[in-house]
Amino acid sequence: MASKAQIQTVKADFLDPSLYEDTGLSGVPRLSRGTILGALSRAFDLAEGRKPGHAQRVAYIGVYLASDLGLEPPRIEEVYFGCLLHDVGMSVLDPVGVQAAPPAALWSRIGRPGAEALVRPSAGVWSDVIETIARHCEAGAGVARRMGFSEAVAAAVLGHHDCWDGSGRPGAVPGNEAPLVSRIVALADRFETLLDGDAPPLALRRSGPVLVRDMAGRELDPELAHHMAQVAARDDFWLGLYDNDLGAGLMALNYGGVLGRDELFEFLGVLSDVVDVRNGREEGSGRRIADMARRVALHCDMTERRADLVKVATLLHDIGTLGVPARYLRKPDILSIDEMSAVQMHPIYARDILGEIRGLGAAAWWVGCHHERVDGKGYPGMLEGSEVPVEAQIIGMCETFDALTNDRPYRRALPRSEAFEIMRGLAGNRFDSYLLARFESVAGPFDA
Repeated sequence: MASKAQIQTVKADFLDPSLYEDTGLSGVPRLSRGTILGALSRAFDLAEGRKPGHAQRVAYIGVYLASDLGLEPPRIEEVYFGCLLHDVGMSVLDPVGVQAAPPAALWSRIGRPGAEALVRPSAGVWSDVIETIARHCEAGAGVARRMGFSEAVAAAVLGHHDCWDGSGRPGAVPGNEAPLVSRIVALADRFETLLDGDAPPLALRRSGPVLVRDMAGRELDPELAHHMAQVAARDDFWLGLYDNDLGAGLMALNYGGVLGRDELFEFLGVLSDVVDVRNGREEGSGRRIADMARRVALHCDMTERRADLVKVATLLHDIGTLGVPARYLRKPDILSIDEMSAVQMHPIYARDILGEIRGLGAAAWWVGCHHERVDGKGYPGMLEGSEVPVEAQIIGMCETFDALTNDRPYRRALPRSEAFEIMRGLAGNRFDSYLLARFESVAGPFDA
């Protein structure tokens, strides 16, 4: 049966580039860890199939509760990062080995007076869920450590599915043996998951305190659960949770300190590695592409600051692929129309996520355009000629050449000389001829 799906393309005005500030002299802004992850956590939501903003809402709940408990600022920051990163492990699991859906999707909801109950799936499916829970907790804790976060943050990511009674993942830390930060992150995640349905906010406002009290002493720390029930009875808590500017407010906290230039590259490099692993590429390929893009930008007479921004954009150019089923990206055969339609959404996801970070508007635009073609046959906007940013073409050239010269699920690596013969054939259609010559002068020589 023929597919009803269509490749999603729109004309060049699909998004006004003036919304993405760019003076032509843009450099990398001063960014904190909290600001970056506040936005990029939306990519983790995509990887898990959650509603957009799940991690941000978990962070809001956790920070609100930690602040209300009077925790010291360093502990509140640990809660914030533990909440934002709690499901990052779902972004790095081998999708071939994860046959079950994400844990949240495997719970079915049934109604009961004033609340909802969660019903456990069948035994066989539940076994898969437990394995997935354990693996993604461990993988997520590893990512947190590589990003330079404290052991308290890593422990919170590792234990966010642990229950007060010792159940949850294998090796769960029960009761007060679990650090307070970990218990708060676990509570915030469970509370947000209870709300992750279609019920109107007013109904959730009524049922929230009841639901969290029901989990006290079994899934959740009893004292924290009762305190959260009191918090959930406050109007200001719910107004903040459903505020349209929730994400911007969290990012404005600037938790984690401002990153220096090299610290920023390394921080984003870890996220690039996450994307590589998930998509079946050699870890480090994203960093390699970003380094080459910076060199090409300099060879195109861009300033050092501008070239640094090109590198930042390139490190994050495929963050949107976390919203695409990994089996499509790893498929060794030709994609179907439905699969291609899904893949072609990834620049839009990346553009929208990066666009939330103040100062990265130009980078967001380049990332959103890195699959455009100068002949107007690219995606998602079918831009043509000078409408395709130079920086976006640089990202596309470096990505294309790296894909040709390294193993991919659908093809073995080609010799550099053969790869560049293919690249030359893209002059005037995929890429601007002058820019392609600049690229060759940086990426060569090409031995036979």
